[in-house]
Amino acid sequence: MAYNFASSGYHNFIRAGPNIDTDALRAETVKRIEAFDPRSWYDAPVETLLLGEALRAEGDRVATTTDAFGKENGRQVLAAASSVDRVIEHARSFRIAQVDQRSTVREIEDALFRGPLASELVANQAIDFHKQDGITEIEESVQALLVERQLNDALLADERAGKLTIGRQAAFVGCVSNFTNFLDLCRKILRNIELGVPVVVLSRSNTTQHMYRYFVRLAELMRQRDVDLGLCTYCSCSIAEQRRLLAACPGSPMYFTGSREVASMIKEVAPKLVASTGGPNTMVVGDRSLFSAEVAAAARASNLIEHKGQCTALRHLVLPGATEADIRAMYEDTQRVARVADSIRAKGFAAQLKGLAVPLAEGYSHLKLGGGAEAAVRHCGVHPPKDISEQWREVYLDVTAPPSLDAHFMGELTAWLNREQPISLAMNCNFAMALELFERTALVVYTVGRLSEGAPALTAQARPQDGECFGEFPPRRQLDSITTYPVIIPSSTPGYNSVYARSFLREHGAEPRERWAAPAGAAVWGPVLDTCASAEQRGYCRVLLEYLADAAQGPRRGCGARTALFGLQRPPLRGGVCCLRLENAAALAELAPHLVPFAATTAAEQLVVSAEPQLSVPSIPGIRMVMESHDAFRASEAQYWNVTRLPRERGVAASVPEFPLAAHFVSRLFPMGHVKSTLSDDVPFLEAFSGSPKWLRMAGESMSRRSRM
Repeated sequence: MAYNFASSGYHNFIRAGPNIDTDALRAETVKRIEAFDPRSWYDAPVETLLLGEALRAEGDRVATTTDAFGKENGRQVLAAASSVDRVIEHARSFRIAQVDQRSTVREIEDALFRGPLASELVANQAIDFHKQDGITEIEESVQALLVERQLNDALLADERAGKLTIGRQAAFVGCVSNFTNFLDLCRKILRNIELGVPVVVLSRSNTTQHMYRYFVRLAELMRQRDVDLGLCTYCSCSIAEQRRLLAACPGSPMYFTGSREVASMIKEVAPKLVASTGGPNTMVVGDRSLFSAEVAAAARASNLIEHKGQCTALRHLVLPGATEADIRAMYEDTQRVARVADSIRAKGFAAQLKGLAVPLAEGYSHLKLGGGAEAAVRHCGVHPPKDISEQWREVYLDVTAPPSLDAHFMGELTAWLNREQPISLAMNCNFAMALELFERTALVVYTVGRLSEGAPALTAQARPQDGECFGEFPPRRQLDSITTYPVIIPSSTPGYNSVYARSFLREHGAEPRERWAAPAGAAVWGPVLDTCASAEQRGYCRVLLEYLADAAQGPRRGCGARTALFGLQRPPLRGGVCCLRLENAAALAELAPHLVPFAATTAAEQLVVSAEPQLSVPSIPGIRMVMESHDAFRASEAQYWNVTRLPRERGVAASVPEFPLAAHFVSRLFPMGHVKSTLSDDVPFLEAFSGSPKWLRMAGESMSRRSRM
């Protein structure tokens, strides 16, 4: 159970981790950058590696690679179809006898992240992606990997106990350009192979050099330690060949971090895609009088972080009565540097590295600043923008400037946040306004600035290893077209392709209900069990109840320099009504597990079960039932925050197994994440936010039990 988000075991893994010598790492990184030979990425091109050896064939095509700003920086051999066929055959057939590779893989991981090779990771990323603060990524990786190792340990222990099965089909990895050392190398590659899950890493259309270089280094370390090189394959090929490769392995998971548009295209050929996708991160300033020099600096740093190449970078500022002079003043101290090494040497993370691409996107004004810096700004007036594009690696900002944040505007803003689904919301306002934003939305990262203490909130603040749990969720209504599950960090990556063992579920559900260590309130959730279609489903409902009884008890307290609360949450308290739509009699066979998370918790009042009139649907206490035709449902569908259709559509059934890990099943229904104060041990913050009804709790839980801190 400890691998399930917000469980007590999960919470026990959230502990302060070790620090590293960042000054020494910084100095070594700069040395590597200065000594880098640009010809090396031409002389040793990116190429397909299978079983540790390069694949070459007639029909290979040599292409040039580009860095994050479109500058040529090396060569790549795009594999011929015959070589991709060999990768397909390997991905379909390879299995390793000894699945527990933890000891050796963790030695390799320590060599990569805690030894001299760490500076190589940072330097290559800086050269290719122009990342300014890869040092912090390494430090946070060293801390976060300790949490995720323990989650993997718990997952493997339950597999050995016969409770679950870890899927060991080859896992495909689509690397991100920023944070690839943690998100891809640590989370998607090493966490998979240490449990015997083979991976196939796919090349990128840009910034593919630095992640190929760490793959080569990984293969070398595996060879030195006699780790089966069949566990790691690198496929350098065209997008068309990547799609053919994925389509040939429909049972394989694909892990991807990037845009929603790209994710939706990948899911066409990879039904088991598990994607992290961004959104327009927003900062709300409660009043223009609060837009002090400190808050302006927080907004500037949030917008410029990694030349706006970070997923939590600010894209949208809400500032009542904002003027062009306010925005110009905000950017006043923007720095532009000629080389990324200069920013690394100066311990920077938010310098501008190049000018804006022209022409600007329609509707944006060119704001020229001192020292050659510049920004593209769109003043949206009194309403949030209808359409907003990320403009990745460009300094773009949308500004919404209502006269005040009155009740009407707050309703408009929270509806916009739920539609656009940013990753992060920075709230530089009073607690009452911050609580309203928190309770009426369903984001993952919330930060409350403490302006009276000179500690404003940035959008770019989240340390998952401290309980500042992080995730890039799509809008809930778009979930099935983008990803199988929302991705929360920390988590066990192999867990996204794991299922409970049917034999375990049969045995677990066979025990008389009075012996279950289930929550109180059987009068509410008990009737749900009577709808179970199989012994396995009954056991799965028991697993869900046990998970919720543990995890849905209000927020958990994080650790670290900021005061964080994390946990399962209810849908938005306004406008967050959910619907289970039952289309035909087959839906009844899938109903019970979808009812349990609502019937057993404080979210019951937010569920409507809509069913065709001819269906015989059992009455569940506290759950609203509506018998209506398909046409009547379609006419009212837009009012719901989330709609789950049963029976599951073919595409959903192909991607989501019947009995996934409890937390992943629940994540398809409810929000999850964290809210934090910028201060440490912030008692007023804890008092204001820990008792919020937004936190998911078991039905009938008394207020006296609500804090578990």
